[in-house]
Amino acid sequence: MARIGLRLSLVFAVTAACTAQAGAGVIGQCIKTSASEYGECKDDCKEAYQTAKDACSNKDHVCVEACREERAVCRDLTGFDAAIDQCNDGKETAVATCKNLYAAGTDARDTCIDNAQLAAFQCRDQAREDNKLELKTCRTDFRACQGVCPPGAGPVQEPKECRADAKVDSKTCGADCREDFQVAKDACRNKNHDCVETCRADRQACKAPIQDTLDAVTAGCTATKQAAIALCAGDDTCIDQAQAVAFVCRDNAREAARPGFDECRQEFKACVQVCPAASPSGAFLD
Repeated sequence: MARIGLRLSLVFAVTAACTAQAGAGVIGQCIKTSASEYGECKDDCKEAYQTAKDACSNKDHVCVEACREERAVCRDLTGFDAAIDQCNDGKETAVATCKNLYAAGTDARDTCIDNAQLAAFQCRDQAREDNKLELKTCRTDFRACQGVCPPGAGPVQEPKECRADAKVDSKTCGADCREDFQVAKDACRNKNHDCVETCRADRQACKAPIQDTLDAVTAGCTATKQAAIALCAGDDTCIDQAQAVAFVCRDNAREAARPGFDECRQEFKACVQVCPAASPSGAFLD
Protein backbone atom coordinates (compact mmCIF):
# COMPACT_ATOMS: atom_id res chain seq x y z
CA MET A 1 0.00 0.00 0.00
CA ALA A 2 2.84 2.40 0.82
CA ARG A 3 4.44 1.77 -2.58
CA ILE A 4 1.17 2.61 -4.36
CA GLY A 5 0.91 5.84 -2.41
CA LEU A 6 4.47 6.72 -3.31
CA ARG A 7 3.82 6.04 -6.99
CA LEU A 8 0.70 8.21 -7.06
CA SER A 9 2.55 10.98 -5.25
CA LEU A 10 5.24 10.76 -7.91
CA VAL A 11 2.72 11.16 -10.73
CA PHE A 12 1.05 14.14 -9.10
CA ALA A 13 4.39 15.78 -8.28
CA VAL A 14 5.59 15.48 -11.87
CA THR A 15 2.24 16.73 -13.17
CA ALA A 16 2.34 19.75 -10.85
CA ALA A 17 5.87 20.60 -11.96
CA CYS A 18 4.82 20.35 -15.58
CA THR A 19 1.81 22.58 -15.03
CA ALA A 20 4.14 25.36 -13.96
CA GLN A 21 6.24 24.86 -17.09
CA ALA A 22 3.39 24.53 -19.59
CA GLY A 23 2.76 28.25 -19.81
CA ALA A 24 6.17 28.52 -21.42
CA GLY A 25 5.24 25.72 -23.82
CA VAL A 26 7.71 23.22 -22.37
CA ILE A 27 5.64 20.08 -22.93
CA GLY A 28 8.71 18.24 -24.13
CA GLN A 29 10.57 19.02 -20.91
CA CYS A 30 7.56 17.81 -18.94
CA ILE A 31 7.65 14.48 -20.75
CA LYS A 32 11.43 14.30 -20.33
CA THR A 33 11.01 14.75 -16.58
CA SER A 34 8.37 12.02 -16.54
CA ALA A 35 10.70 9.72 -18.48
CA SER A 36 13.45 10.31 -15.94
CA GLU A 37 11.10 9.39 -13.10
CA TYR A 38 10.04 6.32 -15.09
CA GLY A 39 13.67 5.22 -15.33
CA GLU A 40 14.16 5.63 -11.59
CA CYS A 41 10.99 3.66 -10.94
CA LYS A 42 12.26 0.78 -13.12
CA ASP A 43 15.60 0.85 -11.30
CA ASP A 44 13.73 0.50 -8.00
CA CYS A 45 11.86 -2.51 -9.42
CA LYS A 46 15.13 -4.11 -10.48
CA GLU A 47 16.68 -3.59 -7.05
CA ALA A 48 13.60 -5.03 -5.36
CA TYR A 49 13.72 -8.05 -7.69
CA GLN A 50 17.37 -8.75 -6.96
CA THR A 51 16.79 -8.39 -3.22
CA ALA A 52 13.89 -10.84 -3.44
CA LYS A 53 15.91 -13.33 -5.51
CA ASP A 54 18.75 -13.24 -2.99
CA ALA A 55 16.25 -13.83 -0.19
CA CYS A 56 14.83 -16.82 -2.09
CA SER A 57 18.35 -18.28 -2.24
CA ASN A 58 18.95 -17.36 1.42
CA LYS A 59 21.96 -15.26 0.48
CA ASP A 60 23.02 -11.98 2.03
CA HIS A 61 21.91 -9.32 -0.44
CA VAL A 62 24.79 -6.92 0.21
CA CYS A 63 27.31 -9.68 -0.43
CA VAL A 64 25.63 -10.80 -3.66
CA GLU A 65 25.44 -7.19 -4.83
CA ALA A 66 29.21 -6.99 -4.37
CA CYS A 67 29.50 -10.12 -6.53
CA ARG A 68 27.34 -8.45 -9.17
CA GLU A 69 29.64 -5.43 -9.11
CA GLU A 70 32.66 -7.70 -9.62
CA ARG A 71 30.87 -9.37 -12.53
CA ALA A 72 30.19 -5.97 -14.11
CA VAL A 73 33.85 -5.02 -13.76
CA CYS A 74 34.90 -8.38 -15.21
CA ARG A 75 32.58 -7.88 -18.18
CA ASP A 76 33.87 -4.37 -18.74
CA LEU A 77 37.48 -5.58 -18.74
CA THR A 78 36.74 -8.08 -21.52
CA GLY A 79 36.12 -5.14 -23.85
CA PHE A 80 32.93 -6.78 -25.08
CA ASP A 81 30.59 -3.86 -24.43
CA ALA A 82 33.09 -1.42 -25.95
CA ALA A 83 33.31 -3.63 -29.04
CA ILE A 84 29.53 -3.74 -29.35
CA ASP A 85 29.37 0.04 -29.03
CA GLN A 86 31.96 0.36 -31.78
CA CYS A 87 29.91 -1.91 -34.05
CA ASN A 88 26.77 0.13 -33.42
CA ASP A 89 28.61 3.44 -33.90
CA GLY A 90 29.97 2.14 -37.19
CA LYS A 91 26.47 1.29 -38.30
CA GLU A 92 25.16 4.75 -37.46
CA THR A 93 28.00 6.34 -39.42
CA ALA A 94 27.41 4.06 -42.39
CA VAL A 95 23.66 4.69 -42.37
CA ALA A 96 24.25 8.44 -42.26
CA THR A 97 26.56 8.08 -45.26
CA CYS A 98 23.88 6.13 -47.13
CA LYS A 99 21.38 8.91 -46.49
CA ASN A 100 23.84 11.51 -47.76
CA LEU A 101 24.66 9.55 -50.90
CA TYR A 102 21.24 8.35 -51.98
CA ALA A 103 17.79 9.94 -52.14
CA ALA A 104 15.04 8.88 -49.77
CA GLY A 105 12.83 6.09 -51.03
CA THR A 106 15.34 4.79 -53.58
CA ASP A 107 16.41 1.16 -53.84
CA ALA A 108 20.04 2.30 -53.66
CA ARG A 109 19.51 3.87 -50.23
CA ASP A 110 17.61 0.84 -48.94
CA THR A 111 20.31 -1.54 -50.16
CA CYS A 112 23.06 0.62 -48.68
CA ILE A 113 21.33 0.73 -45.28
CA ASP A 114 20.63 -3.01 -45.38
CA ASN A 115 24.33 -3.66 -46.02
CA ALA A 116 25.29 -1.37 -43.12
CA GLN A 117 22.93 -3.20 -40.79
CA LEU A 118 24.22 -6.60 -41.90
CA ALA A 119 27.84 -5.47 -41.39
CA ALA A 120 26.97 -4.29 -37.88
CA PHE A 121 25.28 -7.60 -37.09
CA GLN A 122 28.34 -9.53 -38.26
CA CYS A 123 30.54 -7.20 -36.22
CA ARG A 124 28.51 -7.83 -33.06
CA ASP A 125 28.48 -11.57 -33.73
CA GLN A 126 32.27 -11.57 -34.06
CA ALA A 127 32.56 -9.60 -30.82
CA ARG A 128 30.49 -12.23 -29.03
CA GLU A 129 32.67 -15.00 -30.44
CA ASP A 130 35.88 -13.17 -29.55
CA ASN A 131 34.78 -12.66 -25.95
CA LYS A 132 32.84 -15.87 -25.39
CA LEU A 133 35.36 -17.52 -23.08
CA GLU A 134 36.03 -14.36 -21.07
CA LEU A 135 32.31 -13.71 -20.55
CA LYS A 136 31.82 -17.32 -19.48
CA THR A 137 34.60 -16.86 -16.94
CA CYS A 138 32.83 -13.76 -15.57
CA ARG A 139 29.63 -15.76 -15.11
CA THR A 140 31.48 -18.66 -13.49
CA ASP A 141 33.32 -16.34 -11.11
CA PHE A 142 30.02 -14.67 -10.18
CA ARG A 143 28.42 -17.99 -9.28
CA ALA A 144 31.46 -18.93 -7.19
CA CYS A 145 31.36 -15.55 -5.41
CA GLN A 146 27.64 -15.88 -4.77
CA GLY A 147 28.12 -19.40 -3.46
CA VAL A 148 30.34 -18.29 -0.58
CA CYS A 149 28.14 -15.40 0.49
CA PRO A 150 26.76 -15.78 4.04
CA PRO A 151 23.12 -16.75 4.56
CA GLY A 152 20.37 -14.17 4.57
CA ALA A 153 17.35 -13.99 6.84
CA GLY A 154 16.74 -17.73 6.56
CA PRO A 155 15.77 -20.41 4.03
CA VAL A 156 12.40 -20.38 2.29
CA GLN A 157 10.26 -23.48 1.91
CA GLU A 158 9.97 -23.36 -1.90
CA PRO A 159 12.96 -21.52 -3.43
CA LYS A 160 11.83 -22.16 -7.01
CA GLU A 161 8.31 -20.89 -6.33
CA CYS A 162 9.80 -17.97 -4.42
CA ARG A 163 11.86 -16.91 -7.44
CA ALA A 164 8.85 -17.31 -9.73
CA ASP A 165 6.79 -15.07 -7.42
CA ALA A 166 9.61 -12.52 -7.34
CA LYS A 167 9.64 -12.44 -11.13
CA VAL A 168 5.87 -11.89 -11.27
CA ASP A 169 6.15 -9.11 -8.70
CA SER A 170 8.92 -7.51 -10.76
CA LYS A 171 6.79 -7.56 -13.91
CA THR A 172 3.88 -6.05 -12.00
CA CYS A 173 6.15 -3.37 -10.61
CA GLY A 174 7.40 -2.54 -14.10
CA ALA A 175 3.85 -2.40 -15.45
CA ASP A 176 2.89 -0.01 -12.63
CA CYS A 177 5.85 2.22 -13.51
CA ARG A 178 4.79 2.28 -17.15
CA GLU A 179 1.19 3.10 -16.24
CA ASP A 180 2.36 5.99 -14.08
CA PHE A 181 4.51 7.20 -16.97
CA GLN A 182 1.54 7.05 -19.34
CA VAL A 183 -0.60 9.02 -16.89
CA ALA A 184 2.13 11.64 -16.50
CA LYS A 185 2.64 11.96 -20.28
CA ASP A 186 -1.08 12.39 -20.85
CA ALA A 187 -1.13 15.05 -18.12
CA CYS A 188 1.79 16.83 -19.80
CA ARG A 189 -0.28 17.08 -22.97
CA ASN A 190 -3.46 17.85 -21.00
CA LYS A 191 -5.22 14.86 -22.52
CA ASN A 192 -7.84 12.78 -20.73
CA HIS A 193 -5.99 9.65 -19.65
CA ASP A 194 -8.92 7.23 -20.04
CA CYS A 195 -9.49 8.45 -23.59
CA VAL A 196 -5.82 8.10 -24.50
CA GLU A 197 -5.76 4.62 -22.94
CA THR A 198 -8.62 3.65 -25.25
CA CYS A 199 -6.53 4.91 -28.17
CA ARG A 200 -3.60 2.82 -26.93
CA ALA A 201 -5.82 -0.26 -26.71
CA ASP A 202 -7.00 0.34 -30.29
CA ARG A 203 -3.38 0.72 -31.39
CA GLN A 204 -2.48 -2.57 -29.74
CA ALA A 205 -5.39 -4.30 -31.46
CA CYS A 206 -4.25 -2.80 -34.76
CA LYS A 207 -0.67 -4.01 -34.25
CA ALA A 208 -1.54 -7.51 -32.97
CA PRO A 209 -2.15 -9.28 -36.31
CA ILE A 210 0.87 -7.56 -37.87
CA GLN A 211 3.03 -8.63 -34.92
CA ASP A 212 1.68 -12.18 -35.13
CA THR A 213 2.68 -12.38 -38.79
CA LEU A 214 6.08 -10.89 -38.05
CA ASP A 215 6.64 -13.38 -35.20
CA ALA A 216 5.69 -16.28 -37.47
CA VAL A 217 8.04 -15.17 -40.24
CA THR A 218 10.95 -14.54 -37.87
CA ALA A 219 10.35 -17.94 -36.26
CA GLY A 220 10.69 -19.42 -39.73
CA CYS A 221 13.95 -17.51 -40.20
CA THR A 222 15.24 -18.98 -36.94
CA ALA A 223 14.16 -22.51 -37.83
CA THR A 224 15.91 -22.25 -41.20
CA LYS A 225 19.05 -20.94 -39.49
CA GLN A 226 19.09 -23.78 -36.99
CA ALA A 227 18.65 -26.35 -39.74
CA ALA A 228 21.48 -24.78 -41.73
CA ILE A 229 23.79 -24.66 -38.71
CA ALA A 230 23.07 -28.34 -38.03
CA LEU A 231 24.48 -29.09 -41.49
CA CYS A 232 27.59 -26.99 -40.92
CA ALA A 233 29.26 -29.65 -38.75
CA GLY A 234 30.84 -26.96 -36.58
CA ASP A 235 32.43 -25.00 -39.43
CA ASP A 236 32.60 -21.36 -38.25
CA THR A 237 32.42 -19.86 -41.75
CA CYS A 238 29.34 -21.92 -42.56
CA ILE A 239 27.70 -20.98 -39.26
CA ASP A 240 28.44 -17.29 -39.78
CA GLN A 241 26.86 -17.46 -43.22
CA ALA A 242 23.74 -19.15 -41.82
CA GLN A 243 23.47 -16.45 -39.15
CA ALA A 244 23.89 -13.69 -41.74
CA VAL A 245 21.16 -15.19 -43.94
CA ALA A 246 18.85 -15.39 -40.91
CA PHE A 247 19.56 -11.75 -40.05
CA VAL A 248 18.64 -10.66 -43.58
CA CYS A 249 15.50 -12.79 -43.35
CA ARG A 250 14.46 -11.11 -40.08
CA ASP A 251 15.34 -7.66 -41.40
CA ASN A 252 13.19 -8.21 -44.50
CA ALA A 253 10.33 -9.34 -42.28
CA ARG A 254 10.60 -6.19 -40.16
CA GLU A 255 10.66 -3.99 -43.27
CA ALA A 256 7.56 -5.74 -44.60
CA ALA A 257 5.76 -5.13 -41.29
CA ARG A 258 6.83 -1.49 -40.95
CA PRO A 259 4.07 0.07 -43.15
CA GLY A 260 1.40 -1.66 -41.09
CA PHE A 261 2.92 -0.50 -37.82
CA ASP A 262 3.25 3.04 -39.22
CA GLU A 263 -0.43 3.05 -40.12
CA CYS A 264 -1.33 1.94 -36.58
CA ARG A 265 0.79 4.78 -35.19
CA GLN A 266 -0.88 7.36 -37.40
CA GLU A 267 -4.32 6.13 -36.36
CA PHE A 268 -3.24 6.36 -32.72
CA LYS A 269 -2.05 9.95 -33.15
CA ALA A 270 -5.32 10.90 -34.85
CA CYS A 271 -7.27 9.26 -32.02
CA VAL A 272 -5.31 11.11 -29.33
CA GLN A 273 -5.77 14.46 -31.05
CA VAL A 274 -9.54 14.31 -30.61
CA CYS A 275 -9.37 13.24 -26.95
CA PRO A 276 -10.79 15.85 -24.57
CA ALA A 277 -8.61 17.90 -22.23
CA ALA A 278 -7.71 16.47 -18.84
CA SER A 279 -8.76 19.69 -17.14
CA PRO A 280 -10.88 22.73 -18.06
CA SER A 281 -7.81 24.97 -18.13
CA GLY A 282 -6.21 23.33 -21.16
CA ALA A 283 -2.88 24.59 -19.83
CA PHE A 284 -0.74 21.97 -21.56
CA LEU A 285 -2.09 22.85 -24.99
CA ASP A 286 -0.58 26.36 -25.03
